[in-house]
Amino acid sequence: MTDDFTTPAPDRSIRPARRRIRDRRHGGLAAVDFGTTNSTVTLYDPNLPPPVVPIPADQRAALSRAVVRLLRGEPLAEEVGEPSVAQCRAEWETLRTRLGGELAGSAGGTPRNLAEAVHAEESAHHALLYDVLLALEAAQAGGTAPFAAWLADQLHRCYDEAFETPALEHYSLFPVRLDNATDQDEVPSRLDVTAVEPELRVRLGRPLGDGSTLATLRGLKHHLDKSDFRLPLRDGTHAVDLEPLLGGAFGFLLDRTDEFTQAHPDRLEDAPIDHVVVTYPTMAPPAVRRRLEHVITALLGVGEVDLRYDEAIAAALFFLMRDLGANQTTGVEALRARFRAKNGDERHRTENTLVVDVGGGTTDIALITTNLYDQTPELPGAAPGSTGRYYRLVPKLRGTSGRSRRGGDFLTLQVFHLIKAMIADHLLTLEHPGGVSFPDEPETWADWQHQITAELDSTYRTGDGQYQPGSLVAQARTALQQDTSVPDPAGGQRSRDNVERVVGTRTAGRPATEVTAAREKAFYQLWDLAETAKIQVAPDQPFALRAEVVEDVARAVVAVPASVPPGFGSRLPALTYADFVAVGEPMLVEISRLAAALARTRLDAGERLDRVILTGKASQLGLAARVVARELTTGQGMDNGPVQVVVERTYAKNAASMGAAWAASMSSLGTSEPDEQLLRQGATEVSIEVDNLLLDLPCTLSMRGLSDQNRVLLRAGTAFREQPGGRLRAFAPIGRLPDRLVIVREVDGGQPLPWGVFRWSDLDVRLGEQTPGVRLDRQVWRNQINCGIEVDGGLDVNLLLWRDKQPYHLVGRSVPSLRVPEGEEGPDPLDLDRLAGRIHVAGAAPARPALGCGEPPGRERFADEDGTVRTALLSRVPLPPPDEDGRWAFLIQDDQGRQRLLGRLPAEPGPLIPHLVSLDADGVIRVHAGDPPLWTTDSPVDVEHRPGVVYRHPLGTPKAENDDHDNPFDGTH
Repeated sequence: MTDDFTTPAPDRSIRPARRRIRDRRHGGLAAVDFGTTNSTVTLYDPNLPPPVVPIPADQRAALSRAVVRLLRGEPLAEEVGEPSVAQCRAEWETLRTRLGGELAGSAGGTPRNLAEAVHAEESAHHALLYDVLLALEAAQAGGTAPFAAWLADQLHRCYDEAFETPALEHYSLFPVRLDNATDQDEVPSRLDVTAVEPELRVRLGRPLGDGSTLATLRGLKHHLDKSDFRLPLRDGTHAVDLEPLLGGAFGFLLDRTDEFTQAHPDRLEDAPIDHVVVTYPTMAPPAVRRRLEHVITALLGVGEVDLRYDEAIAAALFFLMRDLGANQTTGVEALRARFRAKNGDERHRTENTLVVDVGGGTTDIALITTNLYDQTPELPGAAPGSTGRYYRLVPKLRGTSGRSRRGGDFLTLQVFHLIKAMIADHLLTLEHPGGVSFPDEPETWADWQHQITAELDSTYRTGDGQYQPGSLVAQARTALQQDTSVPDPAGGQRSRDNVERVVGTRTAGRPATEVTAAREKAFYQLWDLAETAKIQVAPDQPFALRAEVVEDVARAVVAVPASVPPGFGSRLPALTYADFVAVGEPMLVEISRLAAALARTRLDAGERLDRVILTGKASQLGLAARVVARELTTGQGMDNGPVQVVVERTYAKNAASMGAAWAASMSSLGTSEPDEQLLRQGATEVSIEVDNLLLDLPCTLSMRGLSDQNRVLLRAGTAFREQPGGRLRAFAPIGRLPDRLVIVREVDGGQPLPWGVFRWSDLDVRLGEQTPGVRLDRQVWRNQINCGIEVDGGLDVNLLLWRDKQPYHLVGRSVPSLRVPEGEEGPDPLDLDRLAGRIHVAGAAPARPALGCGEPPGRERFADEDGTVRTALLSRVPLPPPDEDGRWAFLIQDDQGRQRLLGRLPAEPGPLIPHLVSLDADGVIRVHAGDPPLWTTDSPVDVEHRPGVVYRHPLGTPKAENDDHDNPFDGTH
C-alpha cells in the first residue's frame, strides 16, 4: 500500500469526477473509440474553415513522403526485368542528377540534396514538391520504354498513397494526441486506478513502473456486458464497480481531448467537449449501449451523447469519407468510374463493400452497398454539356455481423498457451547440469520432475511413468487448432490444466499473497512475449523466445527447491511461423466465414461483392489477409471469382473514431437540394446521405421455437419507420403470448445470440411485489392476450402486450384534421373503403390517391383520450413531399373524376419525416408523423380489462455465456 492511498468512506460509492462545463461548450464533437487494447479519439472542430490549398495537408505530406522514397530508391529487377535493370538505373541516375541541377536553387545545394530538400518541406506548401512532380511527369516521354513504364508506375503509386490518405483537415477532423509519452494519437487501454478520493481517477497507458497505482486492469472492454464486474483495490477491502471504471476511462480520454484543444488555440476552439459520439462492438447486446449512455451522461455529466454508430458501421463510413476525398468534384467522378451501372442504368451506379474490422477484442463486420445517383435536373435553355452535375451519394446497410472476443487478443492468447506449453515441456525434459556450486540440485530437480509428471494425465506419461517428451506441446497444439466457432471442448481445458501444473500463471480465486503476485507477473511477462511473437514471426523469420523472460517466468512459478538450470531460457526452441499459423488460423477462418456468410446471405442473386476492406490492429498480420481472401473465394458460395482484399494499414485503429466523427458532422449539416444557379455555372454538387445507413434493420430477429428452426419475426434489411424526435421503429406481430419467449439475433454462418427474454411468471411476480394483493389472471393471459415485438434503431426490443386482434392507436380529436362534408361520405353506415378510394392528396407532386397508393391501407382502431374507440384506415405508403408551405392539399373525387378541395393539413413541427394519412369512421382525415402513437398503459392489469390498450415491456437481455478461455485477463490462464 502506498502513502497516497486513501481508504474510501464505507458509506460512499467510488465514482468518477463529473465534467464541469462552465461558461461555454465546444461547438464540435469528439468521437471516442474505446478499444480492448488501444483507444482513439477524433475531434470535429468547425471553429475555423479549412485552409484553401492545392491539396490538403494530410495528403500533401503523404505525397511528399512517397516522392522522397522514390528519389532515394532505384529500379529493381523485379520491377523492370533483369535485362533492363542496368539501363533503367542509368537513366534514373541521369534524370535525378539533371533535376538536382535544374532545381539546385530550390534544393539548397547539390543534386544529392534534392530528396532531403523535398523532405524538409513536407509540411509546407512550397513549390518544390510540385516542380519535382512536373519534371518527373515530363521526363517520361524522353526515356526508353521500360524506364518510362517504371517511372509512370512509381508516380501512380505516389499519387495513390496520397489520395488514400483521408483529407481530415478538409472535414475539420483532428486525431487527438492521447499518449503524451510517445506523442501518439492512440493510447493503450490498460487502466490504472490512481485515486479514489475525493473522486475516482484513472489513467490509460503503459505502466508507470513506480508502484503508485491502486489497481491495474487490462481488457476492461471484455466486461462491458458484465454488470456485476468489480475491480478489487490493492487494500484487499474495497473494489470499483464496472460503470465507474468506464466513467473514469472515458473521463480520461475526454480530459486529454480538452488538453488537445487548449494546446492549439490558433486552430481549435478552446472549450470543453460536451458532445460525444461513442462507438461500441457491433454484436454487443442493447444493455451495453444503454450502459455506455448512462455512464457518459449520468456519471460524467456530458450534455449530448450519440451512440448511433457501432464499430463496423463507423469503420465503413471512414472508407466512404476517404474515397470521396477533399475535392468532391473529382472524388465523386472517381467513385462513378469505379462503381458499376445498376441494371444498365448509367445514372445509378453502385458498389458492394464488405468491411471486416479485426480489433483487439472483437471482430466487427458490415456489408455496405453505396449507391451513386445522378439526379441532375433539366435546366431549360442550357447548352448540352455546359452544366454541372448533381449527385446523391446514398450508402445502404445490407447487414452487420461479428464475433465478440475474437480479435488480436484471442490470437495472442493462442500463442500464449503454445509458448507456455513449450516452456513446460522444456522444464520436464531438461536435466540439471549440477556442478560444484550445485552438488545436490540435479537430484532435487529430477525429483521435482518425477513428482510433477506423476500429477499429469496418463496421456503425458510413458509406460514406466516417465514424462513423454513433446506431449504437452503436441496436445496443446492439437487443442489450439480446434474450430473456434464452437465451445471449447473438454480436451482443450484438460490440456491447459496439465500445462498449468508445470507453469502456474493462474490467479483467479487465489488469495492476495506473494505467490499470487508472482503468478500474475509471470502471466503478463508471457503475455507480452506472446504479443511480440505474434507480430514479429514471419515465414522466413522464426521468433526466438527471450531467454531472460523465460528464465524469469520459470524462477517465479516453478515450485521446486532448486535453482532453474543455468542457461535454461537460451535452449528453448524458437516459435516458427508454422506454429503461429497452426494456432492462429482457426480464429481467422471463423471470422472469415462469418464475413462470407453475411455477403452470401444478404446479396441478391446476380449481385457481386466488389471489395473487401480489412482493418483493425490485428488485420496488419499478413496471415489475416491471406485467410480472409481464401475463405471468401473458396467453398463459401462466392462464385464471382477472386475478391479484391484491401488492407488498411495507416489508419487501421483510427478508422472507427474518424468514421463516426465524420458521419456525425455530416449528419448535422443535413442534405442539399440541387442549386440551379450553381449547376448552370458548371459546379458539381454532392448530397451525402450518411443517415441512410441507419434506416434498415442490420440483422434478423427471430423467436426461438421448440424445434431447431427459429421463427423469423423481422428480417435483416427491414426498413425502420421514422418517428418524431429522430426515433426509429420496426414492429412485428407474434400472436398469442407464450409463457416464455426468447428473441435471438441470427448470425449468418454462426450461432444465434440471445437478444431478449420474457417470462410471464416474472411479470406476475413483479406486479405482486409492486402492488401487494394484485395478481394477473393466468387464464386470460394464456388464452386472450396477444403480443408483438417493437425494435428501435439501437436494437432495443420491447414486447407489446394487448387484448384483442390488434393494438389500438391513441389519436385524439384535437389533432389537426379535415372532415368530409355531409353528403359526401356515401351510404349510411359509412363505407370507409369506398370513401378512401375517393380521397386524393397533392403536395410537391401532382394529386394521387391518399390511402391506397401502391398498397391498400391497413384497418386500425383509434382511441380518444376518454377511451372512445373508432375504426380507421391508415395508409401504409408515406405521403409525397409537402408543398413549399409544408402542407398537403386533400381532395375528394366524384364518380365522374372531378376533384374538389377539402382543405389543407400541415406536416407536424420539427424535421420532416415520412407522414401517413388516416381516415376514421367519422369521416375525419388526419396526417401523422410516422406511426400514430399506441394507446399505452403503465400497468399490465389494464391489458386484461381494456381491449386494445398496450403494455410495453422491455425485454431483459439474457446473461452472456462466454467461456473462460475467451477472456485473457480474467485470471484463468
